[in-house]
Amino acid sequence: MSLLSRFFSKSPSDLLLKGDKHLEAACFFEARTCYEDGLQLCSGNDSGDELRPVFLDRIKGANDKLAERNFSEAEYAHSCGDDTKAVDHLELAKTLTNDPVLREKADTLLHRLLQTGDEQPAHVASSSCGSCAGSSCSEPVDSGHVDHALPLGEYYELLIQQLPSDQYHRYAELGEAFAYAYVAASRDDHTAALHGIESCAGTLPQDIYLYEKGKILHRLGNDREAEQLLRNTVQLNRSHSLAWIALAYLLRESNRIEECLSVVEVMITEQILPEQALLLRADIYEVTGDHERAVNLYVELLQTPFVRAAAERLYVILMEVGRESDAAAIFKKYLNKSCH
Repeated sequence: MSLLSRFFSKSPSDLLLKGDKHLEAACFFEARTCYEDGLQLCSGNDSGDELRPVFLDRIKGANDKLAERNFSEAEYAHSCGDDTKAVDHLELAKTLTNDPVLREKADTLLHRLLQTGDEQPAHVASSSCGSCAGSSCSEPVDSGHVDHALPLGEYYELLIQQLPSDQYHRYAELGEAFAYAYVAASRDDHTAALHGIESCAGTLPQDIYLYEKGKILHRLGNDREAEQLLRNTVQLNRSHSLAWIALAYLLRESNRIEECLSVVEVMITEQILPEQALLLRADIYEVTGDHERAVNLYVELLQTPFVRAAAERLYVILMEVGRESDAAAIFKKYLNKSCH
């Protein structure tokens, strides 16, 4: 436990800094966890009186962000026809925030859903939406005609906020036609998305066009052309982080381990999404049986915004190699929390 124990001793200021990094990365649950842990450490700490109100304010801010996310996920679940999940998200959003605007929005939609719930047949899908973050609906959604409560521009803005900051600013300027295609892709309506992207070919920056088309072709199962488009993207724009990580994952999914590792090493060397690249490198160590290097790298990643993913994989490996006490410590510190 010597390697792990040094990560478990934190001061309130350390946890504040770590929480702020999570908040900047839009990892709101992880940020709130850091702030709550920091608040607990304030008692008996010299800086406790000074930092206590800071932690309380940060916890409120993280909860508000979580409430906003749950409201957006409720909108998406409703658009998929899953009003039960939408109601769950709205009720959770209300427990997370005292912001009057957010609560009023949640109450309004909740009232509408509960009022119409008895009037409409239950939605039964052969393949339901497993996650509002990325699973497909049972049927493709026509993003140009679906009656979202959020206007297209606002919904598109919510989607692109998840992008790295350098890409976010570029995507924010791409216009309505591209936004329709992007939203269609987020709904897994890939045929409509591909048509929309191709219709924008003359108006988009070439690297974005190549990347977005490659991403859609990958989802449609055309990996050969998708790979070529992603490689063309990084040749055209060496710093296109999204294309690099998409290429790495395409190669990993195809079990082309050595080629994937070559891409990952370039990303790490050139500081292109380095933490995501390190997570993928750790995964490669794991699948090739190098458990010691995988464990060491996952431990390093516990101090990054990818702490949850690293902790989950670390726990599994430690259990597999018989290090139950280390696995229990990881579970207690990082995984034994309710996920709002």
